[in-house]
Amino acid sequence: MIPKLSVIVALGSIFLILIFVIPWTNTDCSGNAMCLKGKITNIVNGDTIDVGDTRVKLSLTTAPELDVMEGIEAKNFVEDTCPIGSDILVDEDDGQTEESHGRLIGKVFCQGIILNEKILEKGHGQISTFHCNQSEFDDELWAKKYGC
Repeated sequence: MIPKLSVIVALGSIFLILIFVIPWTNTDCSGNAMCLKGKITNIVNGDTIDVGDTRVKLSLTTAPELDVMEGIEAKNFVEDTCPIGSDILVDEDDGQTEESHGRLIGKVFCQGIILNEKILEKGHGQISTFHCNQSEFDDELWAKKYGC
């Protein structure tokens, strides 16, 4: 009887350590679509990056094009926040797996942040409300905060 109690106490202690000591980060993929890990190889503009050979469009996020100063500033922000060579995790948007421009659309984790959210927070882009009703991320706090 006592050995079983010891095991239960030990397992309970380990569980408490995992919950309260080890910091949890939301950097896992959700849903059923692709989960891509890799390094940034190119920053196309303020809402599109390359991870290896895969072009990634930031879900629910749109930034100005490079033909205007705001577009260059958005790209520069991405370069400063998640430079080329940064480790990245892309959670493909289950609701937008077949985007017309041949890009993967997803939520991007880099340097401990959600890049989609940071671009919106810093004013370098806007929420793409047109896609809110399609996106698996439309219910997340960052998406709701900016208009989904």
